[in-house]
Amino acid sequence: MQVKKDTSYNRTFKRLQKKDKQLLPIIEETLKLLLENKEDKRLSYKKISCKKNKNRYSIRVINTSFRILFGVHKNEYRLVCVCDHDKYNFYNKNC
Repeated sequence: MQVKKDTSYNRTFKRLQKKDKQLLPIIEETLKLLLENKEDKRLSYKKISCKKNKNRYSIRVINTSFRILFGVHKNEYRLVCVCDHDKYNFYNKNC
């Protein structure tokens, strides 16, 4: 599997980068773990019930309250955003 970052993901990532630079290596470690073993309990990998997008999933950024939303398409993970719990609920509210 490959990881592809959408522009919306890059935008949310840059906002986090300005707030807390210590999160960056943790996010990269989380993505590496996703590629190695998506079933690792630290990720809390789960499918999101969504009428508009049947391939929506999320993982927890290791040891934080942030989550990464992504879609699974063919042979790639397409990252949509990295967000806190409030934004996570917002993205999935009208799904």
